Amino acid sequence: MHEELAQTLGLDSYRRLSCHQVAVSGPTDSGPNRVDGVEWVDIGVMGHAVMGTEATIAQVHPRQLTEALMKSSLEHGCTFHMGVVQDIKTEMRGSSRHVAGVVVDSQFVPCEKVVIAMGPWSSQCTQDLKLPPMLGQKYHSVLVQNACSMTAGIQNERELSQAVFFHGLGDPEVYPRPKGEVYVTGFPDAPVAVEDLPGQEVILPEIVNRLTETMKLVSTELGRAEVTKHQACFLPVSPSTPGDSSYPSNQISVDGLPLIGKLEEVEGVYIATGHGYVVGAYSLEGDDDLAWQLLGYTEWTSHRPRHERIDHRWRGEVS
Repeated sequence: MHEELAQTLGLDSYRRLSCHQVAVSGPTDSGPNRVDGVEWVDIGVMGHAVMGTEATIAQVHPRQLTEALMKSSLEHGCTFHMGVVQDIKTEMRGSSRHVAGVVVDSQFVPCEKVVIAMGPWSSQCTQDLKLPPMLGQKYHSVLVQNACSMTAGIQNERELSQAVFFHGLGDPEVYPRPKGEVYVTGFPDAPVAVEDLPGQEVILPEIVNRLTETMKLVSTELGRAEVTKHQACFLPVSPSTPGDSSYPSNQISVDGLPLIGKLEEVEGVYIATGHGYVVGAYSLEGDDDLAWQLLGYTEWTSHRPRHERIDHRWRGEVS
């Protein structure tokens, strides 16, 4: 689906690459050591394993993808209204409760369906909806620009094509991007109920410094790369401990995987969150699932997306 959308939307950041797990110990007296099959890790390599090849691994720049999806939606008739949703209004229709609309910046906006997709802040929409709890796991990251080379007076970015999950030195993760940019992340906090406001996540300099210093311990190349940005975010994760009887069994994720689907208490309320660190893999498939529900497929069995594929369980007719 990502490849198809990349072609349709003209995303030049989509590309195939490989992914390895690399065990490292840090600098040794012997200096840098190249290992066959490992592209850019050359310090303290103890071993490596292939996690995926270009036949199974691909990437697209997340911002370019989301902005292109928004642009395409607007071009196909959607409208975008920016504001703060302060309340979800409901009404009784017979014996069941239905969505009547939302209050946005103190103004009532009628609607038939509401999708709660607020990441780790999703469970703050309390309005008696009995939403499952949602936590946030804080990750820091840095963007670095790989060193450039000059050929015939022309500057060329050194573009890496192998993502690495490290084993050792705190297990950081490195995701090369096109045009020499590299995304480095790791050293997460324990999941918590998020108090930071969106866009105001507190950045801890000591974690940023640890990320950059770790690159110097594993790669001659990335150890001298220029840091262009540092940031922090919360990955939405759902509790992995079962047994909370206050939430419907088909709405609480007992396996830490995404929560996608319709809530039972109010007709017209849906949730889509909890994608965690695999948001890139789950997001489009999850959106596809949810879109079918919003279109009115009448029978849906709650399920959890898996790494290999999502098991579609749609039956019924579009209403």
